[in-house]
Amino acid sequence: MKSRRVTIKDVAQEAGVSVATASEALNGKGRVAAATRQNVIDTADRLGYSANRLAKNLNAGRTGSLALTVSPMASHASAPGMQPEWDVEYYFRVLSGASAQAFHRGFLLSMMPSGEPSRALLAATDGLIVVDPSQDDLIVSAALAMGLPCVTIGRNGDDLSWVDNDFATGTTTALAHLSATRPARPALFLSETSSSYVRDELSAYLDWCDGAGVEPVIIRSPGPRVDEAEPVIQQALAAPDRRFDAVVTTLDTLAHATERSAQTLGLRIPEELQILSLSDSRYLDYGLQTPVTALDLAPVRLGEIAVDLLLDTLDGAGERRRELVPTALTVRGSSLGG
Repeated sequence: MKSRRVTIKDVAQEAGVSVATASEALNGKGRVAAATRQNVIDTADRLGYSANRLAKNLNAGRTGSLALTVSPMASHASAPGMQPEWDVEYYFRVLSGASAQAFHRGFLLSMMPSGEPSRALLAATDGLIVVDPSQDDLIVSAALAMGLPCVTIGRNGDDLSWVDNDFATGTTTALAHLSATRPARPALFLSETSSSYVRDELSAYLDWCDGAGVEPVIIRSPGPRVDEAEPVIQQALAAPDRRFDAVVTTLDTLAHATERSAQTLGLRIPEELQILSLSDSRYLDYGLQTPVTALDLAPVRLGEIAVDLLLDTLDGAGERRRELVPTALTVRGSSLGG
């Protein structure tokens, strides 16, 4: 016979307190003595009590669901031949961290497709996380217009809470790595500057070049896809007056295009050309003749923090929070520095 579910009443009776006191003790609210609170918590653990999340959220006037989406500018979902964002490992890992943390906090999290914001989907959730928002982001604007709590992974211009990587420090560290063995003359390869992380990387690159006495070289792809980037970087690498001996990319696809172009032109990596990506992608660790050195952006941690920021907003936290997560450099065969 199926055992009966342990209720808050069972916990209260066993702990010798009222239902209201038991509820406040478990929710961390109310003026409950520390010893009483610990007694209730220990009793709940011993009885195997878990809160009815649906009932709890309904009592608070919530659906118990959160949504995460990737800005269309970041995902380029409309571009032919691009992967959906949930097939890109970085976004999948962000989703994994956010989903686990949401469940731990009593919510379910769904991935909302990128593209035009859907009022029906936004109305069915308690809050929204937008990854890599662009300037004047349409999804962020739609959420704000509906009064929907929203936070972003990546900085935003709407006075919302956000969590982001310290891309300025990460870029400087990466450039120093390229020059660890011999002075490097790196070029920066990008496809857009609307994302805050790209602007941070560009600014840090220009500052580093100024401090190192190196002439900056900016190479721009017409789009983020490998087939869009490859002709551009191959032409730059083949130029007889080429003024760079390393390429730093803002996207994994640009790094992939650079590695392929160098192999096509017979350039030895890393002896004749160092390659480094400022993106987080374990994809660059396989499928290439030379795995590419890249940053580790801690995407799981970004997702966890974003959920905490969103739930703080839902709980009425008035102060907007900004958190920076450090990056780490994963050294692979495409660079010389150890």
